[in-house]
Amino acid sequence: MRWYAFNGDADGICSMVQWGLVHGIDGQTVTGVKRDIELLEKINPGPGDEIIVMDISLARNHQRASQMVRDGIKITWFDHHLPGEKIEGVETNINTAAEVCTARIIESYLGVESDWAQVALHGDGLSSYSAKPEFKELGELLNYNGYGADLSDLHFHPNELLNLCLKSETPSNFMLTSTFQTLQQGFANDMSHVNSIVEVEGIYLLPDEAWARRVVGVMAHRINSEGPGPHVIAIDKGETLQVSLRGQSGIGELCSLFGGGGRATAGGIDALPKGEIPALMNEVNVRRFA
Repeated sequence: MRWYAFNGDADGICSMVQWGLVHGIDGQTVTGVKRDIELLEKINPGPGDEIIVMDISLARNHQRASQMVRDGIKITWFDHHLPGEKIEGVETNINTAAEVCTARIIESYLGVESDWAQVALHGDGLSSYSAKPEFKELGELLNYNGYGADLSDLHFHPNELLNLCLKSETPSNFMLTSTFQTLQQGFANDMSHVNSIVEVEGIYLLPDEAWARRVVGVMAHRINSEGPGPHVIAIDKGETLQVSLRGQSGIGELCSLFGGGGRATAGGIDALPKGEIPALMNEVNVRRFA
């Protein structure tokens, strides 16, 4: 049996769409919200099974992946996040360059030129590297849909969006669907709250409400486009902050200092104790004013 584990954001979905249009999706898909990273924990493969992973941090799944390889499971990994320690037996297709997203890696692996890879670039806040500005809104909306505390926060389950994208075949066709219109309306409603959010002591702090959990990713990418950063956008979870960081370089490494992770230009910390805010902001300010 073949398993597919993919991130529920734009990059993960667009990666899977490209694969599906070329090879079909002949197996079981496993996904979740944007921050649901440890997806291998949801897979119980049998002897001879194969797992294909897209846009999920290998570092965050290191222990489970290592065990699966020891059990004889074949794993192929496509990603652009910092991978951590190498695992012998995992076939890795990982490129952490700032201008690369997983969908571009898949595009190259398949030997195709795909508009879905252009959509993914926009979704990951890499619009300056896309040759198709007409797909910026779609990329943002697919990414927006992936953010939430759990699947109940989302307008559409990532599997549902994947199937709708496959059925549409092209981004242009998808943008003619009622699903696209629903995402547009939901996004507009949620973003109407954002004007009241201002930066205080270096942090854009959002309430722990569904609209904020959904817009935090797009908001972070948009703020990052206004200056080099690093930029800190966080959701107040009570005793902790759920932090999104954006910048021009080194963001994944910065997040890893506080138990998080990411890639060159974007990263996150799931639960930063509020007592560690000064330490985080010290690291941020060192980089801001370097």
